Amino acid sequence: MAELLFEIGCEEMPARFVAPAMAALQEIAGQEFSRQGLAFASLATYGTPRRLALVVADLAARQADRQEVALGPPVKAAYDGSGQPSKAALGFAKSQGIEVGQLEHVETDKGPRLGFTRHIPGRPAGEVLSELLPRLATAIPFPKTMRWGSYKLRFARPIHWLLALLDGAVVPFELTDIKSGNVTYGHRFHAPQAVEVKDAGDYLQKLAAAQVMAQRDQRKLLVIQEVEGAAALAGGRLVPDPGLIEEVTDLVELPVACCGAFDPEFLEVPRAVIINAMRSHQRYFALEDSAGNLLPAFVAVNNTRAVDPAVVTQGHQRVLRARLSDARFFLKEDSKRPLISRLEDLKQVTYHAKLGTSLDKVERCTALAAWLAQQLLPGEVDKVKRAAQLAKCDLVTQMVGEFPDLQGQVGRDYAARNGEDPAVALAILEHYLPAGAGGELPSGMIGTVVGIADRLDTICGLFGVGQTPTGAADPFALRRAAIAIIRLVVEKGLKLSLGACLDQALAGLGAWLSRPAAEVKAEVTEFFATRLAGMLAEQGVPTDVAEAVLAAGLDDLTATQARALALAEMKKSDDFAALAAGLKRVMNILRKEADQVPLAPPAPALFQEDAERQLFEAFQSLSAEAQARFAAGEYLAFLQGLSALKAPIDKFFDDVMVMADDAAVRANRLALLNQIASEFGKLAQFTHLQLA
Repeated sequence: MAELLFEIGCEEMPARFVAPAMAALQEIAGQEFSRQGLAFASLATYGTPRRLALVVADLAARQADRQEVALGPPVKAAYDGSGQPSKAALGFAKSQGIEVGQLEHVETDKGPRLGFTRHIPGRPAGEVLSELLPRLATAIPFPKTMRWGSYKLRFARPIHWLLALLDGAVVPFELTDIKSGNVTYGHRFHAPQAVEVKDAGDYLQKLAAAQVMAQRDQRKLLVIQEVEGAAALAGGRLVPDPGLIEEVTDLVELPVACCGAFDPEFLEVPRAVIINAMRSHQRYFALEDSAGNLLPAFVAVNNTRAVDPAVVTQGHQRVLRARLSDARFFLKEDSKRPLISRLEDLKQVTYHAKLGTSLDKVERCTALAAWLAQQLLPGEVDKVKRAAQLAKCDLVTQMVGEFPDLQGQVGRDYAARNGEDPAVALAILEHYLPAGAGGELPSGMIGTVVGIADRLDTICGLFGVGQTPTGAADPFALRRAAIAIIRLVVEKGLKLSLGACLDQALAGLGAWLSRPAAEVKAEVTEFFATRLAGMLAEQGVPTDVAEAVLAAGLDDLTATQARALALAEMKKSDDFAALAAGLKRVMNILRKEADQVPLAPPAPALFQEDAERQLFEAFQSLSAEAQARFAAGEYLAFLQGLSALKAPIDKFFDDVMVMADDAAVRANRLALLNQIASEFGKLAQFTHLQLA
């Protein structure tokens, strides 16, 4: 068993490339080694802005031998009437480079065929790796790649060196004009010279001596220690920012923190703006005191150990002062007008060429939000309308023009400065939540209502003008908007009719639509169904269960999820398969004989068999309680109660011919089955279930 060390050295990659590239390299390598028949014990990856490395432990010395079976013509076509090989058999043998007598009969799912089993001995690992490692390097996916010089190879950044060692021996290969070797390079400034290495242990040890921490998890720990230590020396604590910790970890090879300060007068600028100016532009960490108040200080992480740290700190302070000076200027200019006065400015901003200006959108959203509030917050309609009117006003402020990531936060701060109701100000920020999959939900209901209205108008409007997502392309993030609406409704337990919401949104769009409203509604409903199916799958609901539940309707999103979870739980019981099989039979008969199914309930006087009377009586005894449980949202109890019908349904099909010759008897039996199917069908269409 051998050890492989493979490193790709390049110019500095963007921080966001490093961790995903490490994960991709590990996954692709595992797949390739398995495909090539090279067994191994474990894979590990390392990465910094200037390198990606792979270490494979206990790699097999050579590929496993394998057998390949080539299939030829069917045996019945391989010989003529006298048993002599046909042209098909002779041609196949020739293609394999063997005599006809060496062919064998191979059993396949399509019958016996001629075949030939070829033994392929495994090649030495070094020989395989010379071909495999270049493929690994070029297979790593990046958000963006580049070419350099006259080479066709694409990578995140130009490659400068390749290190490839198998048990200390160089694995020879070449990419562009770079040949693999046994050399890596240390820190660009502190130790830029070439460093020869022997194995993985030697590699990590010598890189550490050359001021490079290749192990990302250890580098991250050091970043945390450095910034927390600097914050403590400044008399504060870090404003929590896990994302910035991750980013800074992949910006440096040698993290060294320093603490700087800025003029306390800048604290008049909104907290979010100060933090954003530090974080987004400079990658500085903000500090706060024990009470959570922002301090006029920050922590920066450098990639070098400075000869004079004070000079470096002064540089950081000078850059930040310029950013904060701009922010303070924008604040003063923006403060000359109340936020609500900017509503008219939205007339000058095009929301979408086919859907009007941003003011048009705000007016539609305000009307829709007011309608939603009447359903959900009847006592807060005026506050909801005010929040909807203010929600987009900060988009035309100078502050958001300079700091676009702060839309919503700036609006909240400005609204609070203008004396708006605190709940309204908070809603301006929270109507953007959740910002992504699994993101935090709004804490207040006003922001929830405005957020639903905003997204409904976006989805219905864009579908209504033909701007629907296609394949992987979703330029307006409509999938994310639909998922956000579902989460807001379901996780907050809201009782809303999706159909009514869509009707109201489409009515508000009116003349903006270029397609029939009914057609748009059907497409959007299916769009929501697909998103909800995916979310149910993430919760462990089997695909067939989700399909069965959604086929019964998804107008009440909260109830739909609850129905799916209940059916998924019920499906685990031992007796469920038999019950479901009987229900599928009921529903299949009704579908096949749909034109004969009467609307009226069954008439007991027309029953001829004990089995149909018993099924009717069993259903009648359970129906009232089942309906009460369904109305109360107790869907698992609903199913468990109705499961008592399993035996009567089975006996009915054993003893009763549904399609009797007598038309009245036949119709009565179909009416009985329809009554049962209608009760169960409120929860799910059982014909969609897959039963083992």
